[in-house]
Amino acid sequence: MATAARSTRYRRQSDTDLSRMEIMEGAALCFEARGYAATSLDEIAARITSTKGRIYHHYGSKAELFLDVYRNGMMMNFQAVEPFLEVPMPAIERLKAMLKAHVRCVIRTKAFQNVVGQGVDMLRHGTMPANEHAELAQLAELRDAYSEHFSTALEQARASGDITYTNIKIALNSVFMCINGPIVWFTPRQGQADHEIEAVADECVLYAVRLLGYTGTMP
Repeated sequence: MATAARSTRYRRQSDTDLSRMEIMEGAALCFEARGYAATSLDEIAARITSTKGRIYHHYGSKAELFLDVYRNGMMMNFQAVEPFLEVPMPAIERLKAMLKAHVRCVIRTKAFQNVVGQGVDMLRHGTMPANEHAELAQLAELRDAYSEHFSTALEQARASGDITYTNIKIALNSVFMCINGPIVWFTPRQGQADHEIEAVADECVLYAVRLLGYTGTMP
């Protein structure tokens, strides 16, 4: 949400104070709006009120920038759930906390997460040159490592008797359909209150755990 809110509030940046993250934020918004193929570096430069030359100071190509947005989108996800991985807590509470952290991250960094989704499709369809395709494959391994955290949480919650499923892959994919949903259908409103965002996250988590047969209460 914060990323989207910034999209109309960029001020003119000098070359020295335009950071890589600002470039990535602008690029993520452009890729989200028009897709990778239809987005040009000129459009990204216009979004951040800078020059294409300044982008080239940090990135050698549009593909390199896209991959950096993808990578940072995944790191944002890792950072969101990592606080819950090791702390002592009941397995089902850990699972719910991780699911909610993911949804909140998706909402807060929606444009970045949209790029991650585009990258998954591009890897599947082989629409990038060989060098970039190889890096997409490496980023897919990063996604697999992230998913493994949730697989572990699901297995622990099933072992504790709070949820049930037969096939871990089906269970995991079903859960991610719920918690990734805001990438597709969520549009932040100007000045939207935090409690409204929390309500969206809570409902996504509720649907996810209900799919797994959870009958307990939600906070």
